[in-house]
Amino acid sequence: MKKKVIILIALFTAMLVALSCTLPIYIVAQNDEPQDSSEPEVIKEVIVVTATPEATAVPTSVPTLAVTPTVMVYLDGPWTIWEGTKQERLDIDFLQDGYSLIGNAATDDGHSILYEGTISADGTSVSGTWRSSRGTTGSFVFYLDSSYSVFGGNMGGGVPFCGNRLSAKKPSPCLQ
Repeated sequence: MKKKVIILIALFTAMLVALSCTLPIYIVAQNDEPQDSSEPEVIKEVIVVTATPEATAVPTSVPTLAVTPTVMVYLDGPWTIWEGTKQERLDIDFLQDGYSLIGNAATDDGHSILYEGTISADGTSVSGTWRSSRGTTGSFVFYLDSSYSVFGGNMGGGVPFCGNRLSAKKPSPCLQ
């Protein structure tokens, strides 16, 4: 029973406070000077009490999305290449991932050569490094023709390196 009385008093108090916060407040002031009338002068001043929530900062940052340019060429798939001073003919499958190009070719003597390169932004050339299972390494570059199916280039400057994806016909000139 006491709990119910306490709860009722608390609710009544809360309602009284809420009601009193919504009523206007009148201030009555009396002049010190005597006036003709016997009633005091009433000055009405309305004060409205409102509660406003504090402003919270709105996030202004916008996520930045990285724009990846579209690769203009597609070199993925089987190619026939000629490499080295003997211009050995090899079959290779290039794998392209964006501007990255990788391929591994098996040589006639049981070894392999791994090519890892980067396609130029304009899509006309590929440059990178090669590694042989014999332990030799170097750089390469090749330049694509307008059909993107034939290239000529070099391995480290003066060593021929060329390829053709449509036929087994060696491009001429091979060294570029």
